[in-house]
Amino acid sequence: MLKALSRSVIIMFMFDILVFGLASFLSCQLLNIVGVSRIVAVVLTTLTGMVVLYLKANYKIREFNINKKNVYLLFEGVLMAHIPSAIALFFLLPQKQMLLFLIANIITVFLILELYRLLFHLYLFRIKPKKNILIIGSDKRAKLIADEIINKKALMMKVAGFIQDPQSDEEMILDTKIPIYKNLDDINKIIKESNIDIVIVAIQRRMEESILTSLKIGIPRRVRVYKLQDFYELVTGKYYVDRISINELFYTYMNKRSLVYDVCKRTFDIIASAIILLVTCPILIYIGLRVKYTDGGAAIYTQNRVGQDGRVFKAYKLRTMYLNDYVPTSENLSNADKQDSDDRVIPFCRFVRKARFDEIPQMVNILKGEMSIVGPRTEWEDLVKVYSEQIPYHNCRHWVKTGWTGWAQINQGHLFSSDAEAEKLQYDLYYLKHRNVFWEICILVKAVFLALGGRHG
Repeated sequence: MLKALSRSVIIMFMFDILVFGLASFLSCQLLNIVGVSRIVAVVLTTLTGMVVLYLKANYKIREFNINKKNVYLLFEGVLMAHIPSAIALFFLLPQKQMLLFLIANIITVFLILELYRLLFHLYLFRIKPKKNILIIGSDKRAKLIADEIINKKALMMKVAGFIQDPQSDEEMILDTKIPIYKNLDDINKIIKESNIDIVIVAIQRRMEESILTSLKIGIPRRVRVYKLQDFYELVTGKYYVDRISINELFYTYMNKRSLVYDVCKRTFDIIASAIILLVTCPILIYIGLRVKYTDGGAAIYTQNRVGQDGRVFKAYKLRTMYLNDYVPTSENLSNADKQDSDDRVIPFCRFVRKARFDEIPQMVNILKGEMSIVGPRTEWEDLVKVYSEQIPYHNCRHWVKTGWTGWAQINQGHLFSSDAEAEKLQYDLYYLKHRNVFWEICILVKAVFLALGGRHG
C-alpha cells in the first residue's frame, strides 16, 4: 500500500477503534453498566468490530463510494461486531439492560462511522490534492502502470507525463493526450513545471550509467522514486510478470527459504486443518448423505491435482455434480466459469460450492502434507496442462505447496478463463514473494469469513 494513501487508511482505522471504544463506554455509562460487564462490552465490541470491518475490506485500496451496498455492508459489519459481546452480556446483565445497550450502541456506532465515511469521501474526491506522477518509459509497460493509476481513482494520482527511453528501440504504443517528453536531461525542469511528486521508472532493461546519473541529478529529494514492479505491487497487490521480474523472484524465493518458516507453516497447517475438519464434520456428513441419495453415486471422489514442484496427488472432494465425464480443454474454458449455474450441478449443492464446503475434505490432503491451508490454488491436472501452454511462467506458482485457499481467492474469486488465470498467477506470485505465517493466518480468517457468506473464490 502506498504510504501517501496508507496515512488516510490508518487514520480511518484509528478513528474506527476510537468510535467503537468510546461509544461502547458511553453506552455503558448511560445504562449504568459497570465492572466486568463494562469491560467485556467495550473490549469485545471494539476488537470484534475492527476484525469484522477489516474482513469486509474497509481498509483496502478502493473507492469509498457512498452507495446503498456499502451503507448496508457497514451496517452489517457493525451488527456482526456486537454478536460476541451480546453472547457474553447475556450471562452478565438483565435481558432488558443488555438489549438497550445493543440497540443504542449499534445505532450510535453505525451513524458515526457512516458520517465519517461521508466526510472522508468528500475529502478524498473533492478536497485532497492529487499527486502528480511522471513515468520514465513510453512502451506497453508504461501504459500498463498508467492505466492502473487512471482506473484507481481512490489513489488520487494523476499521470502528468512520460519521458521516452532514449536508448530503447521499442516502438511507442501510447495513444494518449498525456505529454510525452523526449529529452531525459530535462527531467528536473519537467518535475518543477508539472509539480511532480512521484517518478516511476518503467524501463525494462538495466539502465546505462549516463541515464542513472541524469536521474540522480535531476530528481529532487522530495520526489519519491519507484521501480515499475514495486509500484505495481503497492497499488494492485499483484506481482508484475515478465522475464526480468521472474528472474528476480527466483533469487528472492531462494534466499527466503527458512526451516523456521517451514516448521511454523506445517504446524499451522496441521492445527488449522484439524479444527476445520472437526467443526465441519457434521455438515459434511449431511451433505454427503444427500448427494448419495440424489443419484446413488459416491459422495466423496478424488481428482488428480498438481502440487509443489509439479507433483500430482489425489485430492479429496465432496461431489456436487451429477455423475459426468467432463474434461476441460482450451475450447470450453471460456464457459467453465459458469459451471455453478449449469445443469451438471446438483441443485441443493449450489451454495455448497459457493461456500467451498465441497473442498473441505482436502483437509485430509493437508494433514498428509500434500497441500497447505494457504497457497496458490490447487488446480486440476487437466487444467494445469491447458494453462501451462497458454500462460507464460504459470508453473512458477508450483514452487511452493498449493493451498486450500490463498491470496488470489480472497481477492479475485475462482474463475476458469485463461485471462482470469493469468491475473491469478500475478496474485499467486505476489503471495510467493511476501509469504509469512502471520499473513497466512489473516488470509485463512478472511477466507472462512467469505466462505460463510458464500463469496469465497
